[in-house]
Amino acid sequence: MSFDDVVIKGGLGNQLFCLFYANKLLFQKKNVSLNLVNYSLLKKNKRKFVLDKLLPNISNIFNMKNGYKSYFIFLYSKILENLFIKSEEDRLPGDKSFLKLYWPNCYLHSGYFQKITNSMLDQNSLNLTINQISPFLNDYKSQFLAIHIRRGDYLTKKHIMHGIISQSYLVEETKKQISKIDFEGIRIFSDSPELIDLNNFKNLHKNIIIDEGGDSVDVFKRMSNHKGLIASNSSFSLWAGILGEIKYFSIPYFWMKNVKSSIIGLDYIPRYKCMIK
Repeated sequence: MSFDDVVIKGGLGNQLFCLFYANKLLFQKKNVSLNLVNYSLLKKNKRKFVLDKLLPNISNIFNMKNGYKSYFIFLYSKILENLFIKSEEDRLPGDKSFLKLYWPNCYLHSGYFQKITNSMLDQNSLNLTINQISPFLNDYKSQFLAIHIRRGDYLTKKHIMHGIISQSYLVEETKKQISKIDFEGIRIFSDSPELIDLNNFKNLHKNIIIDEGGDSVDVFKRMSNHKGLIASNSSFSLWAGILGEIKYFSIPYFWMKNVKSSIIGLDYIPRYKCMIK
């Protein structure tokens, strides 16, 4: 039997991709541990490990590691990532996913793992991830159309490669959705609500609500429980649509600047026209 450590990193959306990847290892009969050192060692890290709030029984599924041995394994992963690992052409820029043997029968897995293909293993892992989390989402399904307008850290120099989707493309996709489906209203989710021009949406529906924000898991649960969702170029709203099994769900044609969303797979999800700048 092999022992496999998966380094968990990023915000909730990225943590869900790591969970998806860890589930792939479970299907391969691996002994899987989740390395959480990233959230305690790096004091400047503003991200928090919140996956356990969305999946309360996660410690019954995986070994949760944050001890001294895990610190050294994490530091080894950072050295590899910064000095030796390069991004692959078939993955998102910056997603340096890799697998390394660090001791006999002991493997280190690190990356954002942002790709879900049509392979049987990936689809089984995706279905398992949905089945694990769906019981902990709210039962009530809002009849609103949710729209995610991602700004916030995407406006900073550190995250400039993600790019911003102009509001005009979201308005056009909203027009398309409400012309076909009857929604009770529109709820807008954004980390920068002050940058949204609400007048563009008020022309489309009389009932417009700005989500109150707050705890990321609470926001995620609210977003996932909508009749429709127009996602941004964000793993957060991507997973909200997937785990909420939202019927009227679309994601942007581009995921980063000059990078199509087809690079992350999930071909069954409709795309809406956009450009990212």
